Amino acid sequence: MEEEIRIDFRALFKIIWKEKWWIMLITTVVTALGVTYALLAREEFETQGKILPELQGKGAGNLSQFAGLASLAGIDLSSMGGTGVDAVRPDLYPDVITSTPFYLELFKTSIHTRADEKMTFEKYYHIVIEEGEKPKEKLLKIYPVKEEGIIVLNRLNEIRLKDLRKRITAGIDKKTGVITINTTMPDPVVAAEVAKFAMEYLMEYVKSYRTEKLRQDVDYLENQVKTSRGKYYSTQEKKARYTDQFQDMRLQSADVQRERIESEYKLSSSFYNELLKKYEEAKFKLHQETPVFKVLEPPLAPAKRTKPKRSIIAIGFAIFGGAIGFGSVLIKKENYRRVLKRNN
Repeated sequence: MEEEIRIDFRALFKIIWKEKWWIMLITTVVTALGVTYALLAREEFETQGKILPELQGKGAGNLSQFAGLASLAGIDLSSMGGTGVDAVRPDLYPDVITSTPFYLELFKTSIHTRADEKMTFEKYYHIVIEEGEKPKEKLLKIYPVKEEGIIVLNRLNEIRLKDLRKRITAGIDKKTGVITINTTMPDPVVAAEVAKFAMEYLMEYVKSYRTEKLRQDVDYLENQVKTSRGKYYSTQEKKARYTDQFQDMRLQSADVQRERIESEYKLSSSFYNELLKKYEEAKFKLHQETPVFKVLEPPLAPAKRTKPKRSIIAIGFAIFGGAIGFGSVLIKKENYRRVLKRNN
C-alpha cells in the first residue's frame, strides 16, 4: 500500500506564528540588501529610432519628370531601365549594425553626455561602463599583424564588442519594412546619439553599396569628358586658325590639309558629344539608383530610466527573503516533520 503525504496546515500556522519574528528578521535583512542593490545599481536608459527604407528599385519610369529635359540634351531615359532589385536585401540591414567595422567606427565618433561633456565614445565607454578600471596587460595583447582585408583585435575590444552587441540592436518589420534601432546606455543623451550614429551609418552604408559602381562610372566618364573636351577645343581652334590663314588660297595642298583638319575636328566633336551624352546618362542613373530613406522616429533622449526597476527588485528580494525565512523555520529543529504527515 502506497504512503500518502499530507500537509498539516494547523501545525504549519502554529510554527509560522511562533517563529514570526525570525521570518520577519530574515525578510527585512534580505529586502534591505535588495533595496541597497537597487539604489547602487547603474542606471540604464533605452531609446530607439525608426527608419523606413526604399524597398522597391526605381525604374526609368520614375524619372519621367526629367524626360523633356533629357531629350533636349539628347539623352534617352528609356534605355536606362533599372533592374528593380535592391543590391542589399532589407532583411540584412540589421547585420550592418552588428558588424565589427560599425563598432570600430563608433569608438572613434564624438558624443555628448547629459552634462554636455564632449569625448570619444571609446573614452566614455571606458570611464562609465568600464568604470575607469585599468585593463589587465593580457587583455591588451594583440597579434603584430597588419594585413589588408582582415581585422585584428585585442581581447579587451572583443569583450567590448560582445557587450555592445547586447546594448545596440536592430530589427526589421517584414510587413512594413520599418527598421528599428534600439540602444541602451547609462546616459540618456549618449543612448540617443549612439542610435543616431547607427541610423546614419546604416543609411550611408546602403547608399554607398548600391551606388559604388555607378559612382565609379560617373567619375571615369567625367575624366574622359574633360580629356575629350580639351582635344575638341584644340582642333576647333586649329580649324579656325587654318581657315583665317588660307581662306583666300586655292592651292590643292591647302585643300587636302583643310580636309584633314575638318575630318579631325568632326571626329573630336562627335567623340566629345557622345561622351558628354553618356556622362549625363550616368549621372541620371546614379540619381535613379540612390536609395531614399525616411527617418520615421528620431532617437529620443529618455528622461525615465529603463533599469534598474527598483520597486520590482525590492518586491522580488522581499519575496525571496520571506521564502528563506520560511524555509529556515521548517528546517530548524526539523519542524517539517510536524507539518508533513504520512498516512498508510
